[in-house]
Amino acid sequence: MHAVRASGLITERQLADFVAAVERAGWRREDFDLQEDVFDPRTAEVEAAMGQVGVRCLVTEAVSVYRLGPGFDWVSDFADDLERGKFGRKNRSLP
Repeated sequence: MHAVRASGLITERQLADFVAAVERAGWRREDFDLQEDVFDPRTAEVEAAMGQVGVRCLVTEAVSVYRLGPGFDWVSDFADDLERGKFGRKNRSLP
């Protein structure tokens, strides 16, 4: 995980929860890359969303984008997608 630090709309708590979800699913945090995009309020099409975060699995190249802002729980949505296999399945026998 090297594109995002707690800044903009992503908090330290969300990053910690993200890492916990990754590790719970048997992956390493280094297997994923985050890219935050904060919307310009003058041009945002979705008023409730204040930005988005793209999550890419560096192992499988699977990508998903989640909305950021009040009322959106991107970490929970990511964890659900991860458990459903949207990013592929981690071979838990590997280190």
